[in-house]
Amino acid sequence: MDGKELAEAFKKQKWEMTSEERLSAYLRGEEVDCLPFSLLSARNAYAAVRGISLNDMRKSFEIRRDQVQWVKDTFGFTGISISLGLRGMGEAIGSVLAYPENRCDYISEFAITDYDRLGLAENFDARVSKPLLRRLEEGKRMRDAFPYMGISTDAAGPISTAIALRPIDLVLRDMHKAPDKLTRLLNSSVDASLRWVELFHETFPDGSAGIVDPVTTTDILGRKYFEEFSKPYFKRLFDGITDITGRKPNIHICGHTKKIWPDLLEMGVDKFSFDNCESAEEAKEILGGKVFLAGNVAPVDVMLQGTIDSVIRTVKETIRQGGGSPCGYMLTTGCQVPIGTPFTNMMAYVYAARKYGAGAVKGQKCRKAWEEE
Repeated sequence: MDGKELAEAFKKQKWEMTSEERLSAYLRGEEVDCLPFSLLSARNAYAAVRGISLNDMRKSFEIRRDQVQWVKDTFGFTGISISLGLRGMGEAIGSVLAYPENRCDYISEFAITDYDRLGLAENFDARVSKPLLRRLEEGKRMRDAFPYMGISTDAAGPISTAIALRPIDLVLRDMHKAPDKLTRLLNSSVDASLRWVELFHETFPDGSAGIVDPVTTTDILGRKYFEEFSKPYFKRLFDGITDITGRKPNIHICGHTKKIWPDLLEMGVDKFSFDNCESAEEAKEILGGKVFLAGNVAPVDVMLQGTIDSVIRTVKETIRQGGGSPCGYMLTTGCQVPIGTPFTNMMAYVYAARKYGAGAVKGQKCRKAWEEE
């Protein structure tokens, strides 16, 4: 299929439900127009295809507001996110972020290179943090513009927050050389994140919160270090968010995670987004009886570097693998959609999701994905 053929086929598909309506009905066990689907953390990729620099988007509320409308009109996705991302809490506590014109932000100066500065994290007050208050104000303005949309935020996992405050090589070294001080940093990271979630929930009682924790992947932490320096603090953050909001947070962990899937079940995780390096079929087999799953089209190999046809094939196969999971399944990318992803590949993804996920019912295979063409 070429771009012109895709555009014609895409136009023929009719939007019947918003993404939020679809997910709610699907979770109630109703048949929906198509399987719930999303593109994970695609804000920067959307800006790029619209010809907007990241710097301009960062500076302009109007551009960000217009993009929410563009995403709804173009792909049917609804929802307001005032995400902290992986480095937002680090910046709020004292790390310095650099903001290139057209690339993702990065940490140019860490807040806690020396543990003498640990008080920055231990004494952190979310209620006077200018970066966090700016995000709350953004959420209020977005809600005024889109009162019918749900709103969400997130917190980086404890060890992911720790490396936004202290360089990762030092954090990994601390596991051997200074475990007691690292423990204090991890506990402070949890406390700071929970203060933010509490403030967010007071402002948006109907909002939801998630956890994103790429450093918890077993590609970085072995079993021993996961159990000692990630699991207890992740569990405390997970339980804290549940207590504050009254609902369990969505979880996304990048990289390989299969070895810690039993731990996620033990912690009570019931909504889990997994990376494309893991098998959707295995996730369905091991987790699907207790967990709503989301995954896992490859963001780089398929979305960024693939063709229209390869995106469509991959979406169909991914729906085959994940669809029918007992507690439900959402098609999404395995991780953040990269800047530079072609607009035609985004269209192909949405087209295929709607075509092969048509008539989805929770716990049942998507029939269209199994029909021969």
